[in-house]
Amino acid sequence: MERRLSLHQLTALDASPTDLIAIAEKLGVDQVCLFTHVPAAAAHVYPSVRTEEVAAVRAALDASGVTLCNLEVFPLDTNDAPDLLDSGLDIGAALGATRATAHIHDVESEAQAVDRFARFARRAATFGIVAGLEFNNFSAVRDVIVAERIVRSAGIGSLVLDTLHLARGGGGPADAARVADLVGYVQLSDGPETVPPEARWREAVSDRMLVGEGALPLGRIVSALSPSATYEVEAPQSAARKAGVDAEERCRRAVEAARRLLMTLAEDAYA
Repeated sequence: MERRLSLHQLTALDASPTDLIAIAEKLGVDQVCLFTHVPAAAAHVYPSVRTEEVAAVRAALDASGVTLCNLEVFPLDTNDAPDLLDSGLDIGAALGATRATAHIHDVESEAQAVDRFARFARRAATFGIVAGLEFNNFSAVRDVIVAERIVRSAGIGSLVLDTLHLARGGGGPADAARVADLVGYVQLSDGPETVPPEARWREAVSDRMLVGEGALPLGRIVSALSPSATYEVEAPQSAARKAGVDAEERCRRAVEAARRLLMTLAEDAYA
């Protein structure tokens, strides 16, 4: 089965949502991930689809044939009221989204994290959207082991597997194989084998390596996951952007790198 490819907005934050859709169409990428809920403190960084922009973005999707897979990003903490989260889900549903990524913050126990994710997943389901829990070093759910326990205990939703966050949380191919039944959405990027903890935030949001440029065992990780999952290019390249490389070219480089990996895995499967 051919793995489906998507393009994440983080790969080109200087592109508007409609620009990203046009880039995806030009590159032959079937899906995109857009922001429809961004905490107020980060609104100046992440281009988010607002209610008044839904018609234009819907028209761009329809004209291009590109579909909206995933919505970012829903922080499940005490600062965002449910109605604000619902607004982001409502916008996503109007655009045809099928998934939404959540992070968990500020919890006192794992049981509280399970309850919070389960409640969000049930709410997302009323919009026809599958909630996915993403683990990373910057949230209360830092690794795949804890994330797996939360999703299995919640009994609803799925697990988002970001290959960089998997590695930075100490995980690898064996972990990917263990959670493969929970993962319907994979975010692809590369990096060095290790980075100092103080450099991880910048790496994650600003400068990731393209697939194949780093030392992560991406081939073995992806091979352990279901080919029916959506594989998304999430590779911000701020150094290239500062050097004058435009959004389309940065996306092209990232997409082509991901395709090389997926093509190699497909060829190996039929060898």
